[in-house]
Amino acid sequence: MAQSGGGKGWSTDPETGEQTMPARWASFLDWMLLGVDRVPATQKEWTAANGVHEDSVRRWKRDPRFIREWDRRAAELNVHPERTQRVIEALFGQAAQGDVKAASLYLQYIEKFTPKRRLVVDDERDVLGLSDAELADELEALVAEFRDVGVDDG
Repeated sequence: MAQSGGGKGWSTDPETGEQTMPARWASFLDWMLLGVDRVPATQKEWTAANGVHEDSVRRWKRDPRFIREWDRRAAELNVHPERTQRVIEALFGQAAQGDVKAASLYLQYIEKFTPKRRLVVDDERDVLGLSDAELADELEALVAEFRDVGVDDG
């Protein structure tokens, strides 16, 4: 007979002080995070196979403690390198077949890994840091340079 499996059974980890969900809830969460690889395939089948009433899992999914753990674990799972790599490979496959949007997204992704080129202009005209005497010396040097160059009187 299916049991309700209410909110009882949560315990507090003495080392971290964090609440730990009951084993049955954790088992359900593990099953939910399998995604398309779930066996059994539906929530109804899972409840029947595990002797839990369907209303119980609905309540679990509304429990703030369960939701926090679900969100945390789903976020961890979604940024897992293997998953990301599979998506990138699929994106590349579509791009290679001519999908312009996929190509654009793929190029945006790989841009993060390409070395950035930086153009450095060495501008010696930084006069803000020069004193009046230094500016006068620079000006005299430029005038002397122009005097050395012959100018056609035309």
